[in-house]
Amino acid sequence: MLRRLFLLAAFAAAPVWAQTPAAAPPAQAPAAAAQPELQAYEPNNALERAFIAAYQNETMRPAFRRQFLDSHVFVVMQSNAPDAQPRLAPMRGADRAAFVFTSPDLLDRRMGPETPRLALTGRAALQRLHANYVVIDVGYAPMLMLDPAGVAGFLGLPVPPDSAGPSQ
Repeated sequence: MLRRLFLLAAFAAAPVWAQTPAAAPPAQAPAAAAQPELQAYEPNNALERAFIAAYQNETMRPAFRRQFLDSHVFVVMQSNAPDAQPRLAPMRGADRAAFVFTSPDLLDRRMGPETPRLALTGRAALQRLHANYVVIDVGYAPMLMLDPAGVAGFLGLPVPPDSAGPSQ
């Protein structure tokens, strides 16, 4: 089963994604108010249109997956060096998350135009990042988070027998 989770709120490593520091929440604010709101956007390309359609209609998800695997996406890297590794944000325990954007415009707006990146097909990106969580279009609505088993499912690979199961 494909393990994927459309997020309604960003997870704990949000400062890694922000261009400016987040303000402290008011002392009496409820916990939900402290979570950053996801930013809506106008799609700039066919992949982003397919992503929004898949978010709104479950029957469109296979088409989005096929288009994602064949389209060029942008992986956030540690540096611009030719042998640079993807930037991985800590999550919980030993888990790490890599960031993939469906367009350079979304990456620039979220992380800044000077952010190192690598353009490659979605398939190549997921193959490279397969041992990590992968967050597609972090901070935007929609946003997709795949755990390592979800990455394998997205690629159409068998799920490893030691998989912990679906993300919650």
